[in-house]
Amino acid sequence: MSIVAIVASPRKKGNTCTIVKAMIEGAKENGKEIKVYHLNALSNAKGCQACMGCKSSGACVLKDDNAEILKAMRDAEGVILSTPTYFGEANGQFRLLQDRFYSFLNMDFSANIAPGKKLAVVVSCGGGADGAKALADKIEGLMAGMLKFVPIGKIVFTGANPPDTASKNSAVLAEAKAIGKKF
Repeated sequence: MSIVAIVASPRKKGNTCTIVKAMIEGAKENGKEIKVYHLNALSNAKGCQACMGCKSSGACVLKDDNAEILKAMRDAEGVILSTPTYFGEANGQFRLLQDRFYSFLNMDFSANIAPGKKLAVVVSCGGGADGAKALADKIEGLMAGMLKFVPIGKIVFTGANPPDTASKNSAVLAEAKAIGKKF
């Protein structure tokens, strides 16, 4: 696969997922293969256990559903990270996986994942646009700064209530598709 899309929303037909699907469309038009992970569908997913096993092995040593995602991210040329905001933060499903990104760092905090992977970020929210934008910037900044990903686009979708709002917004869908074509 060339692109990994991570959907943290518990809704498979909600705004976050709809925007990611538009990005995927754009990437597919460029001949990219896509693997989509719906974090809410994982039955055995844990956050970082602070065991430090990754520091001696070079990869996370936990054997759960997130292990497959981490490996896919290592192998991919690009990643789409998406989450709705819950109480001003990424939702719990996203945070469980995000904490495991610690395995992409050596003991000296240098990245042990190949640099230059393309990154797109999607954050949706029902309200609190400033908080959602700050969250999207934070996710993008961590991935670019610590892990040397290359940001290619970011969508902060506000007013995301009800869950079909994005599907009716042709401008945001076109923007998402255009970002997907950058992969």
